[in-house]
Amino acid sequence: MDLFYKEASENTPLISLNFKKGVFIIDGQFTLDEPESFFKPIEKNIKQYIKKPCKNTVLTINLSAINISSSTFLLNLIELLDQLYEKNYDVKVRWVYNNDEDGNFELGNDYADMVKVPFEFIETVQNFMTTI
Repeated sequence: MDLFYKEASENTPLISLNFKKGVFIIDGQFTLDEPESFFKPIEKNIKQYIKKPCKNTVLTINLSAINISSSTFLLNLIELLDQLYEKNYDVKVRWVYNNDEDGNFELGNDYADMVKVPFEFIETVQNFMTTI
């Protein structure tokens, strides 16, 4: 599979996993109370990808909202990419946060402290479009 794509909904983010290029995007709200069924195919595809990854992998996370149950699954995904990083692949996480959302920035920092994969923090401004 070269691409895994899911449109965003009210409680789920847009998911774009380009396995051919090693470019992954999670963008939107992730506020499911029971995110297992949503996350399971994503996790399955990432596990397949890490068996034959690209030399470079970038995960961009731009969440406007996330709840505790969903955050656990997001951390699991980051930990999978951390496995690649520990095998000397070029992997990084780009964490996009809004300048007026302290909690989102803190969550990204907490994740960065839990893994070895490097995080790049990108600050945006409310109502300002940023191209990544």
